[in-house]
Amino acid sequence: MPTSEQKTYSTFCVLWGLATLFHLVAQDPWPAPLLSTLLAAAALYLLHRPAAPPRLVLLAALQVCESWTTAPFISNYWLFTGLVNLTLLQAYARLAWAGRTFAVEPGALYRAFAPIVRLELIILYFFAVFHKLNADFLDPQTSCAVHFYAAQLQSLPFALAGAVPICLTLAVETAIPLLLCWPPTRNAGILLGLLFHAAVGFNPLSEFYNFSSMVFALLFLFASLRLDAGWPARPLWGLPRWESVPFPGKSALAVGAAVGALGLLVALNDLFAAPAELVLPLWGLYCAGLILLFVLLPKAPPARPAFSFRPWSVLLVPLLAGLNGCSPYLGLKTETAFAMYSNLRTEGGQSNHLLVPAGVQPFGFQRDLLQIKASSSGFLASLGRRKLMLPFFEVRALLQQHPNTSLTYERYAGSSTPPSTQLRQPIPWPLRKLLYFRPVAHTGRQPCFH
Repeated sequence: MPTSEQKTYSTFCVLWGLATLFHLVAQDPWPAPLLSTLLAAAALYLLHRPAAPPRLVLLAALQVCESWTTAPFISNYWLFTGLVNLTLLQAYARLAWAGRTFAVEPGALYRAFAPIVRLELIILYFFAVFHKLNADFLDPQTSCAVHFYAAQLQSLPFALAGAVPICLTLAVETAIPLLLCWPPTRNAGILLGLLFHAAVGFNPLSEFYNFSSMVFALLFLFASLRLDAGWPARPLWGLPRWESVPFPGKSALAVGAAVGALGLLVALNDLFAAPAELVLPLWGLYCAGLILLFVLLPKAPPARPAFSFRPWSVLLVPLLAGLNGCSPYLGLKTETAFAMYSNLRTEGGQSNHLLVPAGVQPFGFQRDLLQIKASSSGFLASLGRRKLMLPFFEVRALLQQHPNTSLTYERYAGSSTPPSTQLRQPIPWPLRKLLYFRPVAHTGRQPCFH
């Protein structure tokens, strides 16, 4: 008989496999190249038998390989997913080495990776909030919070004016990790996180359900559910337990549930702008089922502390996550630095952050900016028309990928700027894999970019 900890491990594996499928569904087009197809197969393989650790290891290894292959052009959450998978692989390798066997017990594997992955989620929330502490995110005229809320108004029955979406975003994203870190409020933090990310997943501007599904899996790592106790022992709202319902009653309930689910699908399908799109209705059912499961399952006191940092080597991946989040303030990359939709600007010797000035940057990758005047590249030409600049490094990387591109530009350089001849020189591939920069406004406020 599996223990409660082993069932918790299996629950995480199911949610982790489903998060991979939501990620792949959001890709355009799909099926994608070979590694993405293998990812889908590995996710289904894990869902078939989630209690088998080698299946989780296979999915984690494939995701890390796929992320490194497509880097630097990956999303923030997919990079973070790769860091979590590195933690899973590290935990498995450590247990396999200690026991001199690949047959790692699921409960032991869960105890090895869960405390570290919980810390990584707190780090992600920290930077998601910290990056938003800038003048342009707090300005309703430019804030990404207002931008995305305006797009979602079409499916909301109420409107929030002015800076309310900004304050609400910061309040919720701050409250979730704080509630998760304190045991008496942990269940409230999980529920708030489930509700918030479920709502975010419906935004029409982007497929946020892929990000939200990943967060769902990690939020359940904080839950202490009595999975060995089954459904709640006492009847709910005066209803009899499922086991006591006679077979005809069970059949009628099953048919009613199927009809209700079909009706809900039709209603949700009519609610969204794209009637042919089934992903969002399915996402709605997934969110409703998961939230209902969390609310109804009996809770138990935490058996162990939420965070554990021994041996100290397990902190390697969280340190990488922290370094990645600090990249904009170090003068390194501005994309995939957990600064998604934060209006953050640290380029060109300027900083709109309320706490971190641009002068503290030890690296100079962001100081040298180019404004495109004309180009044979449609992407670069569009940046010129929109009065947007790119760091010298990013333009150099694009020209390396498309060497026949013609380019006319104006340069806004800081000190110790490399000569223009380096614009056509190749970039070492490890550096390009690690550094990726987004456009920046030439003047005025920083608009809402990824």
